[in-house]
Amino acid sequence: MQGKWVQIGVLAVAGIIALVFVKLMYDMTRQMTTMTGYVGSLSRDVSAMRTDMRKMSASIQRMDENIQAMGGAVQQGGKVFKQWDPTQMMR
Repeated sequence: MQGKWVQIGVLAVAGIIALVFVKLMYDMTRQMTTMTGYVGSLSRDVSAMRTDMRKMSASIQRMDENIQAMGGAVQQGGKVFKQWDPTQMMR
């Protein structure tokens, strides 16, 4: 009779351990799902940032070209201004 209670006790302990294991597996699966969502979101954010960086690079390049063109116009205006004779302008 005592052996039967030992078997029931062992089965009860095994059942509790199995339930704890199932709970741990459930929690781990839920956390992995959450982490996978975060990684996916991070990947999309990095991709969007890469696109924005390309657009910004193109914008900076256009701005640099405009600044160089403006510098050329100012330089050309300086050459024309040097050719003017101030004494003739006063007459």
